[in-house]
Amino acid sequence: MKISISREGFYFLFIVLMILVGSVIREVNPMLLFAAFLCAPLVIAWRLGRRSLRGLQVRRILPMQIFAGEPFIVHLEATNPKPNSWWSLSSWGIVVVDRIQPLYNNSKEKQEKIKPYEPAVYFEYIPNGQTRKKSYAGRLPQRGRYKIGPAMISTRFPFGFFRHWMEQPDTNSENTEFCVYPKLGKLSTQWKTRQHEANENQQRNRYRPTRVSGEFLGVRGWQRGDSKRWIHWRAWAKHQEPVVRQFEQNQNRDCAVLIDLYQQGEFNEVQRENFELAISFTATLVSELTRRGGCNLFFSTNTGYNDYLYGLICLPIVESILYRLALAEPSREDGLAQTLFKAISQIDPSAELILITPASFNLLQSPRFQEYQADPRFRSLLQRIRVIDTSSNDLETIFSV
Repeated sequence: MKISISREGFYFLFIVLMILVGSVIREVNPMLLFAAFLCAPLVIAWRLGRRSLRGLQVRRILPMQIFAGEPFIVHLEATNPKPNSWWSLSSWGIVVVDRIQPLYNNSKEKQEKIKPYEPAVYFEYIPNGQTRKKSYAGRLPQRGRYKIGPAMISTRFPFGFFRHWMEQPDTNSENTEFCVYPKLGKLSTQWKTRQHEANENQQRNRYRPTRVSGEFLGVRGWQRGDSKRWIHWRAWAKHQEPVVRQFEQNQNRDCAVLIDLYQQGEFNEVQRENFELAISFTATLVSELTRRGGCNLFFSTNTGYNDYLYGLICLPIVESILYRLALAEPSREDGLAQTLFKAISQIDPSAELILITPASFNLLQSPRFQEYQADPRFRSLLQRIRVIDTSSNDLETIFSV
């Protein structure tokens, strides 16, 4: 535990010293007694501040998901473990300051230059043997990894002359780091309409009978376990036997989403903005596919041939994709062609193939695909792939941040 004198305490101590020095020089005993009397609040503030802060424990509860640019709430629980007795002092005027520091894997100098965020929470009173809860809201502008903690607990109780503080290290190292997912945007109606028309024109929607609600398909005979709400009363009267409604279930079209992270030189501001738009668009598209559900998803970057995710879209896969996008950085390795061929070998022939790139290039004329021009798989790929160029002005018609 550390202690420092506050500005108010410094002023008060200066006055006491002036009175003390004056009374000694002038040899005025009543003034000397008055100076000694004024020293009592300093001693009381020093002792009670330490006792008020002793033993305090703070527990932090982070949200499950944090997205860049969106508000989030962190809950703090301050516990006073001291016994509830007359000789034990409760905690008053407690200030808990959190520390949120972005982590940069490639640049320690940049990390040291960035000033950490320090949100503060004030606890008016924490009785002995009890816990008080407070929360604070924040908004982080950039995706990536962050480190939170250690929490600094301080108090200026009772008179504000001294400031006592201590740092509480986090015992669980896993809770000191968290990931901020990319900023989510909004897909326009034009994008959703085009996707719907593509699904219908190519007849990618398959229907099968089910007992859940959906488009009405027909009736069938009553089976044990059917709900009474599904009974079709008119058809029962017509067929002279119990029948229930039968609905259709939509199975959405499978999708493959690939993002191109290849970059030859250093980024300028415009290229960095296009790169972040590509990350944000990919995260938004994956989130939209999650809400749609019922499809298999293939996701990969161009960083490695076997670095991909494939399976029925669900929360664990989506979180893995968002985590990769949160930490994505430009890559010097160009494995886009191999990744595309891997995708078409894994997904269904009717699946949709979407490539998001921060820079425009022509698949037919690009030197990145020159050695694959005669490959029949490449010609098949050109007919299926849809390229989304975030550096193009046409992006505004389908996506907004």
